[in-house]
Amino acid sequence: MISLSDYPILSRKHRNLVGISSSVPIEVLYAADKTVIDLNNIFITSPKNQEILKNSSDFAPATVCSWTRGVLASAILLKIPQCVVVTQGDCAHTIPMLDVLSANGVRTVAFEYPIDNDFDKLKNEINSFARIYGVNISEVEYFKEKFDEIRRVLKKIDELSYRDLKVGGFENHLYLISASDLNSDPDTFLNSASAFLKQASSRNAFEISLRIGHVGIPPIFSDYYDFISSLGSEIVFNETQRQFSLIGGIGMSVYEAYHNYTYPYFFEKRLNDIKEAIKERRLDCIIHYVQSFCFHQIEDRMLRSGLGDFPVLTLEGDYPAPLNENDKLKIESFVSYVEKKKHGKNVKHIAGCRLNKALVGIDLGSRSVKIACVENGCRKFQIYETMDFILKYLSGPDKAEAAGRFEKDLREDLGIKSVTIDYFSTGYGRYRAKIFSALPFSEIECHAVEAAEATGLKDFTLLDVGGQDIKTIEVFDGAIKGFSMNDKCAAGSGRYIENMARILKVDMDEISRYYENPEPLSITCATFGETEVIGKLIAGVDIKKIIAGINYTVYARVEPMLERHRSKSNTLVVTSGITNNKAFIKLLEANSGFSRVLVPENAQYSGAFGACLKGVSG
Repeated sequence: MISLSDYPILSRKHRNLVGISSSVPIEVLYAADKTVIDLNNIFITSPKNQEILKNSSDFAPATVCSWTRGVLASAILLKIPQCVVVTQGDCAHTIPMLDVLSANGVRTVAFEYPIDNDFDKLKNEINSFARIYGVNISEVEYFKEKFDEIRRVLKKIDELSYRDLKVGGFENHLYLISASDLNSDPDTFLNSASAFLKQASSRNAFEISLRIGHVGIPPIFSDYYDFISSLGSEIVFNETQRQFSLIGGIGMSVYEAYHNYTYPYFFEKRLNDIKEAIKERRLDCIIHYVQSFCFHQIEDRMLRSGLGDFPVLTLEGDYPAPLNENDKLKIESFVSYVEKKKHGKNVKHIAGCRLNKALVGIDLGSRSVKIACVENGCRKFQIYETMDFILKYLSGPDKAEAAGRFEKDLREDLGIKSVTIDYFSTGYGRYRAKIFSALPFSEIECHAVEAAEATGLKDFTLLDVGGQDIKTIEVFDGAIKGFSMNDKCAAGSGRYIENMARILKVDMDEISRYYENPEPLSITCATFGETEVIGKLIAGVDIKKIIAGINYTVYARVEPMLERHRSKSNTLVVTSGITNNKAFIKLLEANSGFSRVLVPENAQYSGAFGACLKGVSG
């Protein structure tokens, strides 16, 4: 894939550079002796892509997606002389993109895929495109046949991904996405792809747990494929990248190939392609990637409806960066859920196990660290503020000394007598606990298995209101059927309640008393909500009504998420620290419509105990 650092070399070597905003009939451009650069690839591979986005504020507001802003800024800042912009069949912002590029001295050409996939309209558009660049269709077809030689190699690479399991998800992505511009040098790209094909063919097949499909535009995360591989699964279908490569149009005319190309047309065409891939590639599940502020998000509901009960995880990205901890949690939990469904993994009961050691679960959350210990059938607890725990045990240079100090303190505080302690971790910082040799598990799994253990239920809805996020989980027949998270802001989370308590100068016991006659509050933001509460106080509103309003605001935030995952048993189980807020539990009982609302004993430690359960099963 051509990167930003390659651009100065290209600009010196080739004077006829043309940038493209998305896949277009590149055969036309190469027939016209142009050198093609996919601006998406230039942007995303740049080590300075954050700087490019920062500079993009001169060309587009922050509410335009990062891909569009990155493409715009790359073209303008690099002074690319001309660009072909797909104005129908791609981004909703492409028409104003033409204006911005033109205003900044970039010559622009618009290319439109007919949304109805009409063959004659597409043929006319390609013919018009060829006339603009002064080439005839026979010249275009010559390059179509030439590039099909490259695409045959790419097709074999793709087949090594799903038939032979010898090519990883990122490698598949890299070669297929590079076909959008053939790395600006078709002959060199053919040699590179052929060499890779030869090397990959000699590999042993990978052993993987799940065969995953990636649907939607290419992910903006830098470590997306590596993280999925680290979980023992692999992406064997890259939907859009495969379409960009045009390997489905090998042997066709240029008209037929771009008519067969699914991405720019009605979603039904893409859906049929995805369904075929599920069968042919024996996919276990799909991750649907959507970009923040992108109209393609609308397609998520159509995808889910079209695939029925087939497992789908929707993952939203914004900036080019590594996956954050919540995104990792989503993927990890989803993979674990599908694995359990596929392989039938079961959780053992701690009470039924004869253990000659202590089990310690560490739930390292954003606001507090919960420690749960199981020893000789007894459960013991410990809690720290997260920052205190980090400063005391995770921030020093000597990790071995910190781990030893933690175990010494733990033995003294909880009276642990066993010679051996096995550690397991969960929560936002579960990977930080590796210095204690703790085996990490996703908090969604941990809360679910502990709720099932504590209640004896197999069918229920689980609500976990954490320090900075909210999770709802549907458990059916003892397995996680689906879950949702509001991880984009702290609205309605524990942090929101704590901030409001601080403003009102009351403790959490006072907060948990009031839920009747709530004062309407419109701002759920953990930061800006303070201003509204202060305004209510100034207006003379009774503080009890304000507190009730705060609690109701949290309920209103979780209510749609609960409805989305309402169990057939109509039973709700609530875990985490929110269970100490009796007023919130009363609101759930009065308004949620669940026939039963259950709070397990020591529910604040559910995640930590669940980690122990997962560890015993491991």
